[in-house]
Amino acid sequence: MKLIDVTASRLVPGPQADVFDVWLDPESPGGPWHGAKKVILQPEVDGLFYIGMGHAGAIQPHYGRFVTIERPRRVVHTWMSESTHGLESTVEISFEPRAGGTQMTIVHRGLPDDESGRGHERGWNYFLTACEEQFAARATSD
Repeated sequence: MKLIDVTASRLVPGPQADVFDVWLDPESPGGPWHGAKKVILQPEVDGLFYIGMGHAGAIQPHYGRFVTIERPRRVVHTWMSESTHGLESTVEISFEPRAGGTQMTIVHRGLPDDESGRGHERGWNYFLTACEEQFAARATSD
């Protein structure tokens, strides 16, 4: 099976450490864990996660293990789901300070080269938009 990588990137209008913390907080809108039907999250090296996301009227499970956590710069974790056909893929999220906020870049490596694998780009952009909106809302309420 041919494998691909997908990349999504966004300038989030918030400080690097704050953006990093929101991304790993299941209680904060703006991270991939927020709003899931079920979340088990151990955000530490070798910590595991399970996310049960609602999709098409069903719960789609996602599993993984944190490989690297370098606050506030980088997170690397594995990722398995029905959309990866059970293959373990790798997600790397970088948080780089920039004028106007934090550049978040997600590189998801080792996805199947099919519609479900390519769909991860859309999914990661959805979460980046949610994170961006969370910080934009904070800025207007200050």
